[in-house]
Amino acid sequence: MNVEDIREYCISKPGVTEGFPFNDTALVFKVAGKMFVLLDLSEEARGLTLKCDPELAIELREQHPEVTHAWHFNKIILSF
Repeated sequence: MNVEDIREYCISKPGVTEGFPFNDTALVFKVAGKMFVLLDLSEEARGLTLKCDPELAIELREQHPEVTHAWHFNKIILSF
């Protein structure tokens, strides 16, 4: 999945807003003011951070080596 596909998917959901609250490479998607996706657009750290249930995050990390812990979200990160 490419960056534009991810962006289009996120903004297609009801009530989603997007912005760059941290810097010019961290695209954030929110619903009702709550962040649920951070898309890192930088070349050196390209990745997607998703909020999800902590137990699901553990399960996903066990099943998929590309899913790693995102310490700043305490959730998961996918690198692509």
